Amino acid sequence: MECEEVREWVLALLAVGEQAQWPEPVRRHVEGCQGCQVELGALSRTWGLLGQWPETPPGEEIRARVVWRARRRLLTESVLTVSGWTPAVLAAVIGVGVSLGLSLLVPYSLLISLCRQALQVSDPHVMPYLLAGMAYGAPLALGAWILRRRALGLVIGSLETSALFLVILAPYVVVQCREFPPALQVAFISGLAGGAVLSSLAGLWLARLTLVDKTQP
Repeated sequence: MECEEVREWVLALLAVGEQAQWPEPVRRHVEGCQGCQVELGALSRTWGLLGQWPETPPGEEIRARVVWRARRRLLTESVLTVSGWTPAVLAAVIGVGVSLGLSLLVPYSLLISLCRQALQVSDPHVMPYLLAGMAYGAPLALGAWILRRRALGLVIGSLETSALFLVILAPYVVVQCREFPPALQVAFISGLAGGAVLSSLAGLWLARLTLVDKTQP
């Protein structure tokens, strides 16, 4: 056996400790090789010192720095990579599909009229438009929940998904709302945006709770 072959056994030899328990070829080589004896002796002393090293938790400054770097890396991967945006695109597409289906069953004007009657306000009032818009943004929660984004997605993922949801749905909304006065169009779209953000946050939060429950015994 050569010295190079013995070096491949170094960690195993140090873990075993007692030379009598080493493999026979290794033990014979070390007994006859002064260089390997010196090297193994130095490594053994270092190994022993490492075992006596006190286990102290890192300071708050180091902990904060590590957490900040991890969050920055996750943020970069989520925002600046295609794979980071893919879940948001899929969630937005699912939300748009459900929202469009809802608008076909209950047209915008009909739900606004129902909200107006429930609130007992006149036609120019913005609240029915805000509430109706939020209702059509709520289906985004389904897409966010189905995809079950990671913990980081609670804020970043919801903003990505909501922005894509509004961009995809915008042409349809503009066409359907062209009969509304400009101020009420803004109110409806604002409600849609608010409903999208809140519902995506809710969907991601529920997905996170589901994942946590599954990991617990």
